[in-house]
Amino acid sequence: MKPSKSSLLPLRIFIHNLLGGYHGWGTVRLVILIFLGAGLSMVWGGVLERETLGAIAEELKAHKPFLSWIPMPLMILLLTPFTWGSLRFYFIPIFAFAFALLLSARYLQDVYHLPDLRLSLHYLFACLFGIGYPTMRIGSQVEGSPPPDPSYLQEIGGPGYLDIKASHAVIVSRPEAASNIFGEGQHFLIRGEKVEEIADLNDQQDSIEKMSAFSYEGVAIQISDVRFGYRLKQTPPVNLFTASRAGSKPYAFSLQALRNLMQSRVITEQGLTDWRTMVKGMIRSTIQDFIYQHSVSELLRPPADYNPYTDLKNTFQSRALRERLRKMGTELLWINVGLFDFENEIYKQEYLKTWQPQGSPAPESADIELGSDIRETQDVGKVKAELIESLLKLLQQDSQAQGTLEKIQAFMNARYSSTTDA
Repeated sequence: MKPSKSSLLPLRIFIHNLLGGYHGWGTVRLVILIFLGAGLSMVWGGVLERETLGAIAEELKAHKPFLSWIPMPLMILLLTPFTWGSLRFYFIPIFAFAFALLLSARYLQDVYHLPDLRLSLHYLFACLFGIGYPTMRIGSQVEGSPPPDPSYLQEIGGPGYLDIKASHAVIVSRPEAASNIFGEGQHFLIRGEKVEEIADLNDQQDSIEKMSAFSYEGVAIQISDVRFGYRLKQTPPVNLFTASRAGSKPYAFSLQALRNLMQSRVITEQGLTDWRTMVKGMIRSTIQDFIYQHSVSELLRPPADYNPYTDLKNTFQSRALRERLRKMGTELLWINVGLFDFENEIYKQEYLKTWQPQGSPAPESADIELGSDIRETQDVGKVKAELIESLLKLLQQDSQAQGTLEKIQAFMNARYSSTTDA
């Protein structure tokens, strides 16, 4: 009769822990390895040096009668560490294990691009024997202080400890299961678990000193001194632009927000983008879309009943943008949309000419659409005038077309004068 699965379960758990357990199981593996290597060395020494060891055992039993109760094979095995001929066999497993350990460490260093071989050795000893688990402290480093001692946790992952302060949360990934999210406290990382994202739960501030965008007409507009505040989305959600930590539970972050933050990251040539870069990119793209949807006159010389800065702020408070930020696990707290100006100084000077007070003479090219070349437009007008004069000369050579000539000349003069006056 086959044993039931329930009866084999303790044996399976024991074997699993013996091969891959942590902490005390690592010590058990080390003890077993030592006894196994010592046993093999004793057997090799006893078999290959049995004549020499047998003679020494007989001499000891002759001088020490109380050793006569020990069997001769066991006596030979016990004498192997005390003779130079058999002691050499103890170095064979030691050298073999050290050589295999160094090769494994060198392989790990090459795979993970570790700066030091000691990190690989540290990782192997922690995995095999549970010796020297490192601790990665999250949020405890003060600005200006020296960086903590390097460990393999950042590059390879567990086993090791995470010591997380109250102002941070950590997303940990595993290849065979869903990601874990750890908050404040000390947590143990098993093999294969690696820190993927460290989220700062404090209110964040960032700025865009200078950026460019194109208006509806295709004119380059410069936006400067954009500043904004944001943070990880909380539970329950906060009201945009009126958020405050006063009276609310500190660091009441949303687990789903952290998952959304991890899933929304994109891969670039420099690797995975971080949270700050993603938020700044969304702010930048929103401002650029707003500039593209408006003309220069609306942005730089708006009507009395329109304020582009207020309209842009309302865009950042819209439901569509809040939904885009929610998919990144982020909520916007406040924003200063900065200042609009021409990027090209020539356009700026030409456009300022149209801002003359009433009663002053208007510039000759005030009616030309911004973004076109003014001098080129004036040259085209001159060419048109020359064509009209040539046409009139040809008509004057025909005496039968005098009546028609007068009508055409009057019409052309009126048309040209109206165009130039406009």
